[in-house]
Amino acid sequence: MIRLQRVTKRYGDTIAVNELSLEVNQGEVCILIGPSGCGKTTTLRMINRLIEVTSGHIFVNGQETSQIKPEKLRQSIGYAIQSVGLFPHLTVAANIAVVPELLHWEKDRITRRIEELLALVNLNPREYAGKYPSQLSGGEAQRIGVARALAANPPILLMDEPFGAVDPLTRQKLQSQFISIQQKLKKTIILVTHDLNEAIRLADRIAIMESGKLVQYDTPQVILSRPANKFVHDFVGTDRALKRLSSISIEGFVKPAPSVMIDASNREIASVIGYRRYAWVVDKNGKLLGWLDRTNLNEATSVRETMVQGDIEEIAIPNNATLHEALARMLGQGFKSIPVVDEKGKFIGEVTLSDVEAATAEMES
Repeated sequence: MIRLQRVTKRYGDTIAVNELSLEVNQGEVCILIGPSGCGKTTTLRMINRLIEVTSGHIFVNGQETSQIKPEKLRQSIGYAIQSVGLFPHLTVAANIAVVPELLHWEKDRITRRIEELLALVNLNPREYAGKYPSQLSGGEAQRIGVARALAANPPILLMDEPFGAVDPLTRQKLQSQFISIQQKLKKTIILVTHDLNEAIRLADRIAIMESGKLVQYDTPQVILSRPANKFVHDFVGTDRALKRLSSISIEGFVKPAPSVMIDASNREIASVIGYRRYAWVVDKNGKLLGWLDRTNLNEATSVRETMVQGDIEEIAIPNNATLHEALARMLGQGFKSIPVVDEKGKFIGEVTLSDVEAATAEMES
């Protein structure tokens, strides 16, 4: 789908990118990572001809990009950046519609596409279509930026630090949503980041760059287990086994766990919990609400009275999370197990600390 052949970019005597060669297959997520100034963003911009190569060749679907008019090339490639770049004087809907309008789509088609994309990034079209960028949170603006990049349904998406300007919790949520979207759409994506954990979590293959050169290009598992040289070894750090948890999905580690209805009686709770001390609390639709400690039941007359009702987005993890995220959430909340929910917040089961410890031990063996 995308092939770079000995691509070089010079600025006078400075070589920003030095004979870079790599291929990204259709439907893959390739992440460019390395120290500041290593040529990541320059590489990204050369692909859609925001910057012209000094030498070498770039091919998209077998066609050399230098033979394609820049504006036509960019209409077939989505582009999302850290600063989002939304037009402040346009509504959310108008921002998303920019490229479809350039392609002369019919109004009804554009309207449907706006609604589809807002739903895809979990924003209510009725609530957000008419808003302006100044009315959005950082996370919401990033999601609109992704929606705009996807507006014309391009087969290729270029992303430059797309989640870099938000807080860590929002960043994790955006990463989870990115995974869900990619599972549905299977776009060919090249993404630039400084965050190694993000790269490990999101990438099919990671390209590590140093001083404009490609030093290793492989799967996250190979890079973490077999660094190509001392630079890569030092770059990924000594806690490689822990970082590998970012590449392991919790799928396969989620276990059934007792849950009680919020209107359950003490007798019903006792029969569900058994010998466990804790249980998760759900509503009539199975949506997670919090948890309870059975030692408090004797002093309470109802689940509502004894349950701890936390912020579900902080205490639970989505079913597409990684073991690294599960461990981080356990440590942050002081839990030995963490609840898992689906996209609608419905309780699925739990991942335990012993599961993470077992996975870590297996990787180190």
